Amino acid sequence: MAELIAKRYSNALFEVALEMDNLDQTGEELSFITGSLEEHEDLFKALKSPLIKSDEKKEMLKAIFQEHVSKELMNFLSIIIDKHRGGELVEIGREYKKLVALHQNTIEAVATTAVEMSQEQMDALSKKLSETSGKTVTLQNLVDPTIIGGVFVKMGDKIIDGTMKRRLTEIEEQLKEIII
Repeated sequence: MAELIAKRYSNALFEVALEMDNLDQTGEELSFITGSLEEHEDLFKALKSPLIKSDEKKEMLKAIFQEHVSKELMNFLSIIIDKHRGGELVEIGREYKKLVALHQNTIEAVATTAVEMSQEQMDALSKKLSETSGKTVTLQNLVDPTIIGGVFVKMGDKIIDGTMKRRLTEIEEQLKEIII
C-alpha cells in the first residue's frame, strides 16, 4: 500500500516537474529533503506523528526547507502533509528518482572491487555497461577486500558477479562433487 501511495505522489510530482522543465532541480531538492529526513530521525518521526497537527508540520518544514527548495516543492510538501503522507516522503523521493532515470534512459550501477578503481577503469566499465544495457550508466565504486579480486556489479535488478571469491566458491563446489 505504501509503495502504491509513493508511486502515485511521485508520478504527480514528476508530471509537474516535467511540465515546468526542471526534473533535475526538483530531484536535487527532493534528495536534499529526503536526505535530511534520513539523517535527522526526530524530524522524520515528527512528520509521521499523528500527535502533531498538520499546520505545525507545515510550519516546521517551511522553517527548515523554504530557503533551499522551490515554491512548487514546498507546495507539494504541504499537500503531502495535508493528506497525512509525511511518512511516505523518503519512498516518494526514491520513486521520483526512478521515474527521472526511466525518462532520461539512465541507470545507476555499483561496482564493488577489492581495490579502488581508477577513473579510466570506471569510464571503461561504465561504457561497457552502457553498451550492454542500452542506457547511460552512472557508476559508483565500492571497495570490499573480501572479494579478493575481480568485480561485482549491481545495476538495477541485475547482478554481474565476476569476482575471484565466486570463482573460488565454484571450484570448491566442483571439487566437493568429485570427492563425493
